[in-house]
Amino acid sequence: MRKALESFAAAELDEVFPHPAIREVAFEIRFAPRLRVSAELWKLQDQLADHYPAVGTEPLFQPNGAMLNIHVFQNSHAARVIKVSHENFVIAFNKYSRFEDFKDEVIQKVSSFCTTFQITSLTRIGLRYVNDIVLPRGETIQSLLRFVHPFTDFERVNIDAVEQFVNEVRLRHKDHLVTIRGVLLAPLEGGRHIYVLDIDCHSAIPQTSDNIPELLDEYHDTAQRFFLEHITEEYKQVMRAKA
Repeated sequence: MRKALESFAAAELDEVFPHPAIREVAFEIRFAPRLRVSAELWKLQDQLADHYPAVGTEPLFQPNGAMLNIHVFQNSHAARVIKVSHENFVIAFNKYSRFEDFKDEVIQKVSSFCTTFQITSLTRIGLRYVNDIVLPRGETIQSLLRFVHPFTDFERVNIDAVEQFVNEVRLRHKDHLVTIRGVLLAPLEGGRHIYVLDIDCHSAIPQTSDNIPELLDEYHDTAQRFFLEHITEEYKQVMRAKA
């Protein structure tokens, strides 16, 4: 039975799973375009050089068709990356152990960035978790329902005939927004399936960097509750390596 978001006990929210489903956790700030970020990017590189030594660029096509050049600073060993443009700053981990480690890195790097480039107002703040839930090898798509509670009503859709699907829901939770995407990918080689659960907590209310620690805690709590509400007890056992 699915639990209400507010009914999770502290012990459930505090549990750290040995084998989490998280593929990536990313934190982003957006701000009014500041051309000095690109002009003085060397200042950021000096700050990041010891821990994010690899430097590069990548294109990002925006909804209006324009292309934005993103500067990328990477630590391949730690599976961490920072992406910067003249209007946003992103820090992402692909190896994730504890929220506290991620939070400390975000607060330190974002605070330093905002101070260096004199960014006092943030137009958007977001925290996003992308989870890969891999179905057991050799099992049919029916096993998906042992692990997750997807938004699709399988009383109306024959799950045995489904090869892939995409659901997206955007809703307001407390004083911020949450976008949840549930995606069953096309079968991999060998017929194996992956269900992607993407939870993005965000707000477009103007903020300052001083608000980030509090917002990180709030968004993390929201993402955790929606994740736990979406998965089954059997999948918790998989993440505990007991299934």
